[in-house]
Amino acid sequence: MVRLALISGLISLLLGCAGMPASLPYTPPTYFAYRCPDGAFEVKLGDDEARVLHQGSQVVLPLVPSASGQKYQDESGNLLFMKGREALFEGARGMTLKDCKGQLVNTPWRGAAVRGVDFRAVGNEPGWLLELDQERGVFILLDYGSRIIQTPPPRLKIYPLTIQTQDHRITIAYREDGCRDPMSGEYSPLTVTLTVDDTTYTGCGRRLQNVP
Repeated sequence: MVRLALISGLISLLLGCAGMPASLPYTPPTYFAYRCPDGAFEVKLGDDEARVLHQGSQVVLPLVPSASGQKYQDESGNLLFMKGREALFEGARGMTLKDCKGQLVNTPWRGAAVRGVDFRAVGNEPGWLLELDQERGVFILLDYGSRIIQTPPPRLKIYPLTIQTQDHRITIAYREDGCRDPMSGEYSPLTVTLTVDDTTYTGCGRRLQNVP
């Protein structure tokens, strides 16, 4: 027993002297939200890449040399140029968002507010997202992003809000009784019910006009 204890102590001493490998430095991502005359998008910056999120889709662009500002571009023709608070985003299919003004954001709620979204709600199982912009329209992401629905701005601002399109009937309702996300534990003031055709989704939401 004494010999076993000595061997165990020696192993511990050797491991202690050798030490554990130092962990590599980690740089947390930086998030920006941009609002443009013809649209809006968000950017998540890593060490050598930018992830651009626009209308439910995203592209990952590598950092490339630039005489000024930060330039990210892939072989398909997607381009992001950032300088100060201004940005330009060009999509591979000819879409261009220019004269975009943005700022650093620390939450998706703040990012949506900067992009001009007036009302936002999220839910789980299956994951869904609702963003209502009184100027640009309604954007809905359903079933973990597998379905996207976009509509023109609603004519009325009265809730429950019903939107009838050629393909869908959408109803948005909420209660001001507080809501806590079951996955993250994050609190929001509104419990939101989204009904698309015959399927109802429940989640948490906020009005974003005065999001800090």
